[in-house]
Amino acid sequence: MSRAVLLLDLAALSLNQLGEHTPNLSALAASGSSSALVPPLGALTCPAHISMSTGTAPSEHGIIGNGWYDRAHGRVFNWNRSNRLIEAPQIFDTVKARAPAAKTASLIWRHTAHSSADFKVIERPTYWASGKKTFDFYTEPSTLHKRVHRELGDFPFPFFWGPMAGWKSTEWILKLTEFLIREERPELTFSYAPFLDYEGQRYGPSDARSIEALSLMDAGLSSLLSVAAEADVDVAIVSDYGFVDVDRPVFLNRHLREAGYVEVHDAANGEVLEPAHCRAFAHCDNQIAQVYVHNPADRDAVASLLGSIPGVANVLGPEQIASSGLAHSRTGDLICIAERDAWFAYPYWLDETKAPDFARCIAIFDKPGFDPCELFAPPGFGGKLHLGRRVMQKKLGLAVPFDVIDPDASRVGGARNADRQDTGNGAVLITSWQRNSEGPLPMESVHDILLNRMFGE
Repeated sequence: MSRAVLLLDLAALSLNQLGEHTPNLSALAASGSSSALVPPLGALTCPAHISMSTGTAPSEHGIIGNGWYDRAHGRVFNWNRSNRLIEAPQIFDTVKARAPAAKTASLIWRHTAHSSADFKVIERPTYWASGKKTFDFYTEPSTLHKRVHRELGDFPFPFFWGPMAGWKSTEWILKLTEFLIREERPELTFSYAPFLDYEGQRYGPSDARSIEALSLMDAGLSSLLSVAAEADVDVAIVSDYGFVDVDRPVFLNRHLREAGYVEVHDAANGEVLEPAHCRAFAHCDNQIAQVYVHNPADRDAVASLLGSIPGVANVLGPEQIASSGLAHSRTGDLICIAERDAWFAYPYWLDETKAPDFARCIAIFDKPGFDPCELFAPPGFGGKLHLGRRVMQKKLGLAVPFDVIDPDASRVGGARNADRQDTGNGAVLITSWQRNSEGPLPMESVHDILLNRMFGE
C-alpha cells in the first residue's frame, strides 16, 4: 500500500467559501487540488456518504435519502444507522480484499453501524425500558467505547442536533479522529464533522453568523491537520452539499391534504399521519420531496397539483427519476425539487391546535420528513430556560418529552442546494495531494480517487 488517507466531510462547505475566512483549507487546496462535486439529486447527507463509500449512485446502492417510506411496513424511517441497508460493496471491503492487513475506520459516517470497517463510532443514545433516554455513542469493537470515553468523555449529544447544536460536537469528533489516527494508524479513515450545517441551516450561508462559523471550522482543523501530517496521512476534505439562502417554506402535504390525498388519525396526542392510508403524501427534506402515490392512476393528477404550488420548480416522473440516478424501490413515485429560495416543510395538519405532540419536539424518527425547525428554541428567555431544564432532565435520565423547539418554519434561513448545476455553491473535494482537478466530478468518483491514492495507481 502506497499511502494512508483520511477523508473528512465538512458538511455544507462549498468552493465559493474558500478564501479569507479559510486559511487552512485554502492552503490545503493551493498545495494540493480542489474540485467541485456534484452530489446525488437532492444534495442530502446519507446518499452522498454512501455514494462516496461505494462509488455508485443511489439507484444502485439504495440509500435514496436521509429517510424514506417503507411501503411494506407502511412507515417512514428516518436516519437509519444500519450498514445492512446498503446494496453495493463499499470501499472498506475493497481495501480489506486488496490489503488484508490494512486497518480502516468509519467515524460518525452515516450508515456506519455494522460495516466492515475495523473501527466504527456512531452517535447513539441509550433507550431505557422506563422510556428515558440518555446520551451515548456506539462502537465496534465494543472495547473501543471505554478507550474513547476515557479519552474524550461523553458524546455531547445536545450539541450534535437541536437548538444547542454547535461546535462542541464537531470538536469531539475531530478529537476522536486524532485519537484513532494516533492510536491505531488506520490506512483509511472516514470522518464526518457537521458543524457548518447548523448556522447555514439556521441563517443561510450569506449570514454573518454562518461566515463566523466558517472561520471557526477552519481554525479548528489545525490540530487534526498537524496530527495527520505527523502520521504521514494524506488528507481529503469533502462536503456532501452546499447551502443556499431561503425564505419560503412550502407545505406540500397541506396542499395534498386539502385536495383529499392525505389521511390522518385524530389521536389523543394530535393528528398523526397514516402513510399507508394516504392516496399520496410527501416525505420532505430541504429542497427535495419524495412523493409516494398509492394508486398509479392518481399519479398524473398529483403531479399536476404539485406543479401548480408556488415554490415548486420541478416535478419529476419515473423517467426523469431514472435518468437522475435515483430510481429504486425505495424512491417516491414522483419527486419535487424546490425553487432556489424555497424549501419543503413536512407539516400536514391544517389546524395548529391539532398539531401532533412531537411537532414541538426534537423527534427525528417520528416526523414524516426532515424538520430544520429543530435547530431553533422558542424565542425569549423563557425558551432558553425551558431548553436548559429539559437538557438537565435528560442528563438525569428522566423520561420527559424533548419539547424544546420553535416550529415556526419562517425562521429557517438556509437549505441544502438541490441545483446540481450551481457547482460553486455545491459540494467540494480538496486533497492534500495534486491530481487532475478538472471538474465538476460526480460524488461517487471520490471512491476511486481515494483507492488510487492509497494503492499508488
